[in-house]
Amino acid sequence: YSYEAILRGRKGVRKQLRDRYNRIKGSYMDGKYDVEARAGEDLYTSIDVELQLLGESLMQNKIGSIVAIEPSTGEILALVTSPTYDPNLLTGRQRNKMYAQLLLDDLNPLMHRALQGTYPPGSTFKVVNALIGEQMGVLYPEKKYSCAGAFRLGGLTVGCHSHYSPLNLAGSIQHSCNTYYCWAFRDMIDKNNFPDTRTGFNEWRRQVVSFGFGSSFVSDLPYMNPGTIPYAENYDNQHGKNRWSALSIISLAIGQGEITVTPVHLANLCAIIANKGYYYMPHIVKAVGAPEHLLQKYAPIHTAIDPAYFDVIIEGMHLVTIAGTATNARIDSIEVCGKTGTAQNPHGENHSLFIAFAPKEGPKIAIAVVVENAGYGSTWAAPIASLMMEKYLKGAVKREYLIKYIENTTLLHKRKKKI
Repeated sequence: YSYEAILRGRKGVRKQLRDRYNRIKGSYMDGKYDVEARAGEDLYTSIDVELQLLGESLMQNKIGSIVAIEPSTGEILALVTSPTYDPNLLTGRQRNKMYAQLLLDDLNPLMHRALQGTYPPGSTFKVVNALIGEQMGVLYPEKKYSCAGAFRLGGLTVGCHSHYSPLNLAGSIQHSCNTYYCWAFRDMIDKNNFPDTRTGFNEWRRQVVSFGFGSSFVSDLPYMNPGTIPYAENYDNQHGKNRWSALSIISLAIGQGEITVTPVHLANLCAIIANKGYYYMPHIVKAVGAPEHLLQKYAPIHTAIDPAYFDVIIEGMHLVTIAGTATNARIDSIEVCGKTGTAQNPHGENHSLFIAFAPKEGPKIAIAVVVENAGYGSTWAAPIASLMMEKYLKGAVKREYLIKYIENTTLLHKRKKKI
């Protein structure tokens, strides 16, 4: 298209010519194609401003993100990424210089980590494997596996932490037992009347992707990273066709290995559990033009898991905050259901992850917090999520001391710099 044709096709534009120093030199063709500016339509979003501001404050001097979703609608209540940058830096004559500096910044502030950051889900993924195990008929509420500090089979060892043994299904979530999920994964993939490992794996994968993992959400979320859920062909290439088993890919049992997800995926996972098996596409825009001009409501998307299997998982997640791995996520007078995750990371200390929803009955908020290089999920991600939920559900946070402590803590030094 010619420059003139582009101008003729635009509404509400007064085009000014500028020189290479961005100085106005006058109207194009003496204003022949100038038209009066016309105000655009108002855009109404689901973001809760006070919740967003609290999240940004808690994440200052840290690397990571917070995503909060309303389970009953899929509306995003908070979408925090850290570190970020001042958009005013990318205006005027300084924009090229500032963009180059931001692009080269080792902390990568141009990446929106809530949408584009990908992480191993770690132990937060155990709730997915628990649900799939139930759906496959391998797991049930009283199913127990013993743990003596590690999963050991042949020459393979996957370590675990100290807890009582054996655990039932709810207890395996409460205490985040690696051994439990290694045995369960082996029974799902190799011992479940499938003709071969590949068939068992493909059925497992089919159920995993029904949660939305491995794909971008088709909504108004821009540039979302789909994450990664491996295919059987990946392991054929790595080990040889028909030469691998559940033990070859046992890391998938505890949310490690080739799985990667975004924080939006994790928050949506919590919304699914809160809804007992379905979700609405996560989105930000509610209405255009006027509050009553609501966009068409998203249809519910159902997972491959029967709703009956969610009750024991919800109970296990409730026990996590009562007497499990995240008692510091409790909120006075509100029943919180959560799951910690500690994702292994080759670029410094492990990532701290926490997913949760509240209240237990009639959930109003589902949340995921990722704090990079911060260690255990209970250390930083869990208390941040707890404060966010308290703010949203109660309108204020009593634990001002905890807010100040988190705000004043920097974790940037824990990250290894790129070489």
